[in-house]
Amino acid sequence: MLAIVDLFALWLAVASGLTTATELPVKLEVKTALNSRSANIHLSQPQESVYPFTVTYGGCHSSAKIFERHHNISSVHRQETDRLIWLLPDDIESHGCLSAWSLNEELVGRSEPLVINKGSRQWKKKRHLDKGTKLSKRASIPMTSASGIDAGGPWFDGVEALKEAEISTVEAAQAKARKIAIVGAGMAGLMTWLCLNMSGFQNLEIVEAGQRLGGRVHTAYLEGGPSDYQYQEMGPMRFPESIQYTGSNETIPINDMKLKFQLADVLNQMNEGNPNSTVKFIPWIQENPNGLYYFNGFKQANGLPPTVTEIEDNQSLTGEIPVDPQVGNITDLISGIACNPNTTVAVAKNIFTAFKAFVENGLNGLGGEDWS
Repeated sequence: MLAIVDLFALWLAVASGLTTATELPVKLEVKTALNSRSANIHLSQPQESVYPFTVTYGGCHSSAKIFERHHNISSVHRQETDRLIWLLPDDIESHGCLSAWSLNEELVGRSEPLVINKGSRQWKKKRHLDKGTKLSKRASIPMTSASGIDAGGPWFDGVEALKEAEISTVEAAQAKARKIAIVGAGMAGLMTWLCLNMSGFQNLEIVEAGQRLGGRVHTAYLEGGPSDYQYQEMGPMRFPESIQYTGSNETIPINDMKLKFQLADVLNQMNEGNPNSTVKFIPWIQENPNGLYYFNGFKQANGLPPTVTEIEDNQSLTGEIPVDPQVGNITDLISGIACNPNTTVAVAKNIFTAFKAFVENGLNGLGGEDWS
């Protein structure tokens, strides 16, 4: 009982010396709603004698660090620092306060109580699909080990790596002043530039060996320009939303493709509907009886290649290219995997786990990166 009385007496002694937040030299403020797991903490610039100090999150009532600290956020050593990045832990409680503590653990700053909305969509990182095939609400694959993501493997997840490294905060101004070089102007390089730029990094430079942007995404224009639609896609060209096999009533959304549609939505919002920058998806026509059949430069008397229908009616209008038997065998083996419904369904549901399984098991038990 004595220990309890002594502890309570200590708390009373501490609480009796509490001053209001407005009287403290360090001003701490979060200017946006706490709907996600990260936020900016804005700092006033007090007199130099206050430095260094430590910023924590916890209770709002005591001036003793031992009672009020839930977790440390960062130490501030320079007067130039006016903002911190705060990564909110999973077990954080709402209606706590940010506090600043001197080297002697004296309270030198405190925020107003903060409301943390763990029920928000950004916090939960969950989205749900609409019923049917249209992906107006597109879900995302959680980037964790539960989804087959190996942080040391091909699908590296920086957020998980930061959590494991126990890096809680960085000084935003110092980090964003760094010059960053991005190697390659393919889709990964362009997306990296966009994400960094949207996060406030301005000192960015893309290093590209070629004379164009896009990498393996390459549109070759045959006549005119984009508005004339006289072009040939030399790389990716199709964005399928779902798979449905003949005889099955199940429609399987292709989760990886949702990233492309989400990106298009974001870019169109950023471009504010500018018709010269709008990302549009045009219908993909897989087959057409009037489609032209190009083979070894063969053309008919009218100067055009034969159509698909004309080839079906007259096989002499086309020919066959001799295939090496070894090439034919390996092509059949690859098709047996790539065209297998079990494989395509696995890829549609989670391309990360499907890729990892193929790398490990490959063809007939031989790792995918070995036999290829």
